Amino acid sequence: MNEINKMSDSKKFWYVVRTKAGDEHRANRNLLNQEIETFLPLFKGYEYRTGKMIQTIKPLFPNYLFAKLDLGFHYNKVKWTRGVNRILGNREGPVPISEKVVRTIQDRVGRDNLIELEDQIKEGDLVQIKSGPLKDLIGVFQRKMSGKDRVKILLNLIGVDIPVQISKYQIEKVV
Repeated sequence: MNEINKMSDSKKFWYVVRTKAGDEHRANRNLLNQEIETFLPLFKGYEYRTGKMIQTIKPLFPNYLFAKLDLGFHYNKVKWTRGVNRILGNREGPVPISEKVVRTIQDRVGRDNLIELEDQIKEGDLVQIKSGPLKDLIGVFQRKMSGKDRVKILLNLIGVDIPVQISKYQIEKVV
């Protein structure tokens, strides 16, 4: 890296950029086209549509991405980029976030360039089914199945515990 790049890099900090609704990819692409370093964390999820589980790739933080900026140089470029709403900050202006925050999230990126989410549901936790024919029923998480995306839960129907295998993406922990 030459001296000019080192000097300009020392003025750059990570900022959170709010995008227009659903425009994370557009804003990311347009910022990259301007040679601005960005980070748009994505994860793999599933949605139940038309009776089937469909795999989706979604932003970890809907309507937000990270950009490494020298505000003096990049502010107006970013502000007027298609897909961008604004750079987060306070009354005084945009506020940088810690490099450590971005690195921590980047460290969770797997081989497929997607964020690896930890399973937070443990045996005995109450879970609610959020999609499909059993939607809104509450059960008790029993265990993960051999197929990595399947789990077994116990549903108490008519006073009897019935084991049900379901996609882990169709349940959420009851808080």
